Amino acid sequence: MEITGRECVNAALNHEESERVPVDFGGRHTTMHTVSHQALKNFLGIEGGEEIFRQFWLQTVEIDPRINARLGGDVVAFCTGKPDAWDLTLQDDGRFFYDEWGAGYAMPAGSYYYDYRFHPLAKLKSITELDQYKFPDPLDPGRYRGLREAILQTYHAGEKAIMVTISPAGSWEHTWTLRGPEQALIDLIENRDLYEEVLDRTVAFQIAQWEYMLDLVGEYVDVVSMSDDLGTQNGPMISPRLYRELFKPRLIRVIEAIRARTKAKVYLHTDGSVYQFLPDLIEAGVEVINPVQKECRDMGLERLKKEFGSKLTFWGASVETKNLQFCTIDEIVAEARETIRILAPEGGFVFGPIHNIQPNVPPENIVALFNAARQYGRYPISC
Repeated sequence: MEITGRECVNAALNHEESERVPVDFGGRHTTMHTVSHQALKNFLGIEGGEEIFRQFWLQTVEIDPRINARLGGDVVAFCTGKPDAWDLTLQDDGRFFYDEWGAGYAMPAGSYYYDYRFHPLAKLKSITELDQYKFPDPLDPGRYRGLREAILQTYHAGEKAIMVTISPAGSWEHTWTLRGPEQALIDLIENRDLYEEVLDRTVAFQIAQWEYMLDLVGEYVDVVSMSDDLGTQNGPMISPRLYRELFKPRLIRVIEAIRARTKAKVYLHTDGSVYQFLPDLIEAGVEVINPVQKECRDMGLERLKKEFGSKLTFWGASVETKNLQFCTIDEIVAEARETIRILAPEGGFVFGPIHNIQPNVPPENIVALFNAARQYGRYPISC
């Protein structure tokens, strides 16, 4: 009898070889844009079904369970929900909205996504002014309504690994929302005290959510998902020195709060060239890294596996994003097979797309990607 997806994922997280390489399709960072999701349903002959948005500004949706059954995802992701104190209200014919923090987002004509348009603390000059800004309530009951029941249902079904996250899941990234990306970078040098106060209040908001959520469901969870993009395509977004001074100690505090309430593995989504941060992330307590953008500088898979394969589980990595859209099926299968060959031995690998699948990816390429995982991801790896 084949082992369950949950057993398969947990074996990989423990750096063990089970029957096969686990697959993530529908986890926190492996869903689809609504356009590609609809195209895939049409390609597979799947009719109907509600498009449920996961991250509205990115226009990503929950994977239809019928797609997941066909293509074989082993992970179910749960996130804190909409707070009772805020409702999504679309303006300008659906092209503009404010989130619960007061940040504004607009979708330009011809775009597939919403972009930042307003940052509520962009003009902040002092901590006194910050005191006048009301942070949302991390314990708003709407965030947790139905969460325990949904997770227990999945847990008792016993088929899928359970991943949980909160919103916002990254402290560095959230300062972009509040201050703006450019101003946040300036703050690191010119407004350090003010920036640290914004950062500390964000971290306190996150810890309060983690504590409440994991007191509810921590014993049923396999993976705790956080995110903070640290890399560009060509290198770190900030210096490793600044990271160690500002962000690493706060990440440690968050992970300590998580570890006090669950045995789940700690997963960090961080895009780009993040090789220089990996030793610090491991020291802070990160056990899983996603999405493993192998097309970025210093992110070659053989090097990553050799240097960090005993300490990190690599989650994603399958086929470069541009290749998934533009390459032939044979080329996609060959690349997926090579990724499995490098990362799968001795466990420590969960196969998945490198981030959410974008609008113009051909559905036949998506099917080929996941078929390759099933065909070549059997232990012992022989591809």
